[in-house]
Amino acid sequence: MEHLQRASRRFRILLWIFIVGVPLLNLLYWASFNHLPDGLLADLPAAAIQPLSGLSLSLAFVVSLLPVGVALYGLITLEALFKLYQKGIVFSQQNVRLFRRLGFVLLTWVAANALFTPLISVVITFNNPPGSRELVAQFGVLDLSTLVIGAVVLLLSWVMNEGHKLEDEQAHTI
Repeated sequence: MEHLQRASRRFRILLWIFIVGVPLLNLLYWASFNHLPDGLLADLPAAAIQPLSGLSLSLAFVVSLLPVGVALYGLITLEALFKLYQKGIVFSQQNVRLFRRLGFVLLTWVAANALFTPLISVVITFNNPPGSRELVAQFGVLDLSTLVIGAVVLLLSWVMNEGHKLEDEQAHTI
């Protein structure tokens, strides 16, 4: 148990670095978007032909808050789970709720990305000349994998809940 508690403490520190760093990096990315090398723009679903205006950059930042917000919620949920592990609480009702929440975060992540992709493609290409504007929608293997993993995590939370009920029954049986 001591190893789990020590590892949980380390993971909590790492998660807090991500919780603070992800929104800051997102803001920095969009604030410096027009000056970034092409390699950092390759993951976007569409390409801007000219530098983005301040309005477009602001809209892009707001649109990017969809997946970033879901990711932050997931990171905060993981941090809460590791906080319980750090305290030595492994099979409580609170653990079950956090696991269930993580499953729903993964499902919501796919939905957030499904909204993000077309919105960001429109924002990025809005100032392109007519005929060069794009509306991109995509659903790939990674999205399908995330849905399956989310469903598995939900199933595990259900199993953990049943185990918690059995443990609680045994504790109260004379």
